[in-house]
Amino acid sequence: MNSLVIKPRNELLKKYIQYFLFFNKEGNDLITYTTFPNNNLCLAIYKENDINYVNDSKNNTCIINKGNKVFTSKFYGFHKMPFNVNINSCLDQICIIFKPSALRAFTKEAYTDLMQSDSVFDIFTNKENGILEQIFEEDDFLEKANKLELFLLTNLINEVPDKMKEALQLITKNNNFTVDTLAKELAISNSSLFRLFKNNLGQNPKSYLDTIRFRNSLNDVLENKNILTDIAHLNEYFDQAHFINNFKAFSGYSPTELYNKISVEQNKLAWVYNEKQT
Repeated sequence: MNSLVIKPRNELLKKYIQYFLFFNKEGNDLITYTTFPNNNLCLAIYKENDINYVNDSKNNTCIINKGNKVFTSKFYGFHKMPFNVNINSCLDQICIIFKPSALRAFTKEAYTDLMQSDSVFDIFTNKENGILEQIFEEDDFLEKANKLELFLLTNLINEVPDKMKEALQLITKNNNFTVDTLAKELAISNSSLFRLFKNNLGQNPKSYLDTIRFRNSLNDVLENKNILTDIAHLNEYFDQAHFINNFKAFSGYSPTELYNKISVEQNKLAWVYNEKQT
C-alpha cells in the first residue's frame, strides 16, 4: 500500500488544514494498521469501497471492502482508544486532516450528525459537479492536493470564534492546563467552556486536554524510550505508574511495547502497521 502526506501550500489554508493524506492499494490482500487518539479530525473520502465502522465502548474498528457506491465520505476523530483499520480490497482514499476547531470555518452543522454520516462531503456547498471525479482521476498526488486546496479555499465561509482561538493558543503555549484553570484563564465558567469546545471542536475540554497530553507523551516516548520517569514528570502525571496506565488506556500498549511496534512515516503517521496478514 502506498501512502503520502502532503502539507497545504496556501498560507490561508494552513490555518485550517494540517495535511492531506493519500492512500492507494491494489489487490485484495489483507492489510491492517492501528492509529492512536489525536485531536485532529479526519475527513476520509473513498472511491468504490464499502465502509463498516464500529465505534463503541469495546471496539473502534473500520473494515474496508470493495463496494458499489462511487464515493463514500466519513469523519473519524475524537477516539478514546486505538483505531484499527482492516483493508480487504483495493483502495483509493483521500484524507483531509483538519486542525482543531478548523471544521467550523467550513460548516456549522452539528458534530453528532456529521460523525454518523457516510456522505460528509455534502457539507461543502460551493462545489461544481464532478469535483470528486476530477480529483480522483488525477494520478499525481501533488496535483490531487492542488485541486483539493483550490476547492477548500472556495468553501471557507465562517470564522472560528475568538474565545476558541484564544483557548487553543493558550493550550499550545501550556498544554498542562486543567479544565478549571483553562476556564479561569479565559474568564468564563466551566459550563461555558464545555459548550465552546463541544460546539467548535466536537469534544469536551477534558477529553481534548487528555488527548493532547497523550500525544505529547507519545512523541516523547518515540524520541526517548528509556526515560519514562522524566516523560511522566514532563507531562504532569502523578508518577510513572499513572503515566503507563494512562498510556495503555489510549494506545493498548505500554510505552516500551509501543516503541518496539510502531512505524513512523514521514514524521506524521505514528501507527502499528501489518501487511499481508493471514
